[in-house]
Parts: sequence; C-alpha cells; structure tokens
Amino acid sequence: MKGSTRRQSLSISALSATLILAAAGSSEAQISEYYMHSGDQHTFTVVQNGTIIRQWDIASGTSNYQYPMVVRDTVRTTSADVGAVGAEYSLTGTDLGPRYIHPAGTSRCWDGATDGTHNFSIDTVGAVWQFDGDWTNPVRLFSAGGIGALAYDPDNNSLWVGTFSGSNLTQYDLSGNVISSFTTGHTQNMAVALDPADGTLWIHNRNVQGTIEQWSRSGSLLNTITVPGLSSQNALSGEFQFGGGGYTCSLSGSCPGTIRVTWNNAPVQTQQGIVFALNTGSFRIPSGPCQGIQLGLGTNQLRLVNTVSTGNGSGSANGRAGSSACGGYLQLVATGMPCETSNVAQIP
Repeated sequence: MKGSTRRQSLSISALSATLILAAAGSSEAQISEYYMHSGDQHTFTVVQNGTIIRQWDIASGTSNYQYPMVVRDTVRTTSADVGAVGAEYSLTGTDLGPRYIHPAGTSRCWDGATDGTHNFSIDTVGAVWQFDGDWTNPVRLFSAGGIGALAYDPDNNSLWVGTFSGSNLTQYDLSGNVISSFTTGHTQNMAVALDPADGTLWIHNRNVQGTIEQWSRSGSLLNTITVPGLSSQNALSGEFQFGGGGYTCSLSGSCPGTIRVTWNNAPVQTQQGIVFALNTGSFRIPSGPCQGIQLGLGTNQLRLVNTVSTGNGSGSANGRAGSSACGGYLQLVATGMPCETSNVAQIP
C-alpha cells in the first residue's frame, strides 16, 4: 500500500527503524487502557500491555471502596456501600469535584459498567442493578447468583458477568436471559471488562492476584499477563473506556484500489505512522521513539507504509492498495510522550 500524502518531518526511514522485526508472541495485544480499582488499597490503577502506567488515590472525604466505576470522558464512581460517597476523576486521576452517593435499595456493590446512558452494578447477593448515569434511581434487573463483576457489551446490549465463587463468564440480556457462557477454568473472575476496540473480555484472576486474562467472546484464552506491582492491589472492579474519545482508525474504499484511512481523537499536532501487516498479533516495538509500545499487529509482512501529521486530531489520507494488501490490517502509531496506538482495522 503506497501512501499519497506528503511525508512530514518524521521520515518514513526513521520510523521504520523502530519497527525492526523481532520475535513476537502469538497472543493478542491490549489495545485500550484497563482501569481497575482496589478498595482495600483505596487505589485506582491503569494497566496497558502488562505495565501499570498510572495510579491515583481516592478523592479526599470519599469512600475507600469505589468499586462501582464507569469510564467515559471521565471516571465516575459511587461507593460500594449504601449511603457512602464516590467521586468523579479525570482519566489521569484529577479530582473533578462531583460526588455520588450510593442510593438506598441495593446492598454492597462490587463492579460497574455503562451503556453510555445507564450505569450497571452487581451486589453482594448477585443482583444486577441499573442506575442513571449519576448513580441514582436503582432498578433491579435480574440475579446472577452471587457476588461478582460485570461488563457491558454494546454489540447486542448485553452484560457479561463473572462471579467470585463460580468459574463461568456468562452473557445475559438485560432481562436476565442467558445468551452464552464459557468457563475460565477457575473461580474469582473479578474486574470483568470488555474492550470496545476489539471486543475482547478481560478479568483479574483473584486466585493469582496481579494476573489478568484476556478472553474472546467465544471462550478462547488469548493472553495471561502477570503485571508487576499489581499483586499488591486487591483489584475487584475494572473497566475500559466506553466512547468518549479513544484514538480510532477506520478504512473505506476497496482492495485492490484506493483506500481512505480516517482517524479521530488522535494526539494533536504530532506525527503518526500508518503500519501494515497481513496478520494481527502483539508485536512490540523494540527501539526508537516508540520503544516498548505493543501493536495489535503480527509480523507477517509488517512494515510502515507512510507517515502523516495528526493535525487537529482528526483527518484522513488516501493510499493505493495492491492485491497483496487485500485482507491485511492497518494500525496508526502516534509519536509522543507517550506514543499512542489506534485500534486495528482490516483493509476492505
């Protein structure tokens, strides 16, 4: 695929040097940031590709246990305990000021999720609750059988639930009907979260504290990661950002032929590389300005095809894709401190 845009100050040869082929694992990459909360340590932790990239303490005067947590443009929590207080934080942990009291009607809650309008949580007896976006007006939806964690699936307006004492991840519609289920092979499936960038499910395996797992919706184990520093965090709730501005890449056109690459919510006024591979995977850049960044691409014909400015954070570029590129994948990598990656998009 040949890019038609003008080369910017960051040359293709310079960025290509950061993409030296190296041994890459067969597991899937983590595209988005995984937000977790540890009530016993009253700490929020953000994990990316096996590394803690930031942490922050609870806001002053709020509950230690802010397990009901949703992540959009901000992180919005309520307390696990009825009558106690949660808070609203920026994505980097700044206390933004608003407070959210856990309303009467539920018992202690252990995780959170959102569909963009409503919030969801699961309580000690396994009741799944729907709230308004400010954690008010609880409505009991159904019972999942016991204390656990949950994630919202936007593909079919459903909830994935894991329980502390059971070994299954079970997908329910909002009326409580089971859609699908699979076993993880162990109990204590906590901090259940769904990454909307690729549709994979993530859990904290509390049997081996500090170990997170990535699963496909069909029940295939894609990745097991021991995160240095996470073993000291009793993380029972977890979320990925729902909407609210993730760095995205989309493709249009036909192959062979002209392909338009469109990006949104990229870091502004920086350079980004358009990277191609014939397969997905977990290639980690071994050197250069983006050293250590893990892509969602494999090593089959992995190469940089162009660089282009991100402009104001949104834009597009056209490129010519030959027949050998059809069915392959593109991902954008924006240089910066730190570097950032988009989702992986398949060439149509």
